[in-house]
Amino acid sequence: MSVEGARHLHLDPVGGIAGDMFVAALLDSAPELLPGATALATKIGPGISLTVPEHSSHGLRGRQLRLALPGTERGPRHYGDYLSLLHQAAPDPGTADRASDILLRLGEAEAKVHGVTLERVHFHEISDWDSIADILLAAWLIGQLRITSASVGTVPIGSGRIKTEHGIMPVPAPATAQLLQGFAVMDDGIGGERVTPTGAAILAHLGPVPRLPDGLMLQGIGYGFGTRQMPEIANMLRATLHEPVETAAYDSIGVITFQVDDQTPEDLAVGLEHLRSRSEVLEVLQFPCFGKKGRMAIRIEVLCQPYAVGLVADQCFAETTTIGLRIAVERRRLLPREAGIVRTGEHDFHVKRVTRSGGEVTSKIESDDLARTSTHAARQKLRRSLEADQTQQSNSGNKS
Repeated sequence: MSVEGARHLHLDPVGGIAGDMFVAALLDSAPELLPGATALATKIGPGISLTVPEHSSHGLRGRQLRLALPGTERGPRHYGDYLSLLHQAAPDPGTADRASDILLRLGEAEAKVHGVTLERVHFHEISDWDSIADILLAAWLIGQLRITSASVGTVPIGSGRIKTEHGIMPVPAPATAQLLQGFAVMDDGIGGERVTPTGAAILAHLGPVPRLPDGLMLQGIGYGFGTRQMPEIANMLRATLHEPVETAAYDSIGVITFQVDDQTPEDLAVGLEHLRSRSEVLEVLQFPCFGKKGRMAIRIEVLCQPYAVGLVADQCFAETTTIGLRIAVERRRLLPREAGIVRTGEHDFHVKRVTRSGGEVTSKIESDDLARTSTHAARQKLRRSLEADQTQQSNSGNKS
């Protein structure tokens, strides 16, 4: 399948969800990404190699992730160690940010259930290399497949007990249960661990809605199998990729809003500029408003990439005095647009051309280029020149 354009991911956790099942399902849906995934795995650590062979169970075929690990075992690591490993191995900033968010969610869940700070979290229940591989490959595939929104079916949580470094624990494991808060879950009568901590952290990162939205076209299907064998059902996660039926482009955007009424304008301006400088932040807007007790306040709205809402939210707390945020991932419709260059006199100006719903094309000069002109009259002349060029192009298109 093609990997161009924003996509919606729907997950059917028939057997459950683990990091390796998620990666295998996405690679089964887009096998053209296998060479890139294999190459990325070798960068995680010395001696690591990846294969994703076809696998079948209960009459279904799909793929199963198999990771060849180094011969020497490494001891449990802290959150900071994992974070450094991920940033060293990530091939691009987007993958690093998504992987960091998955790890952060996992670390915060472990910290809460064990009553320690994030920096002191010891990942006893996950081993070094395969956990890094699952998180890194999941983050990379989400970007490669341009997944901007997600949904998930009811999650089977399993039952019984498992043996851990802390002793016997109930299923789901405490950190997993912490991460599954807010998800629709069920007990389908099949015991054992059905969701791993890494699988739950990936789900939390995706922020899926509980049902597949309307208006989507099915474009790809993948099946990822776990290593556990269950006699009743296939231990399988199905991933389906969807695109909007409409010709207009849709994607998702993270929206973080909050109010500030006790921070100096100078300090707030610096903090918001720091937010704007993040690569994941698309826009930071400010609105004057009245807060409680009639106090003047500033309403802040931050637009960011959906995968980065957790990281950007942390930055909002760090840069402003707010003590509460409202966070949402919303659907966004975009008009087709393209960048171009218009030459006027001796200068080139960057323009953005947008195709409106009725087919009309409008153009606008980038503000930084426009600011180079010395006077208001010169800027007006430049705008009129652009409008004339736009009209000429439209007439030419009508004649053809």
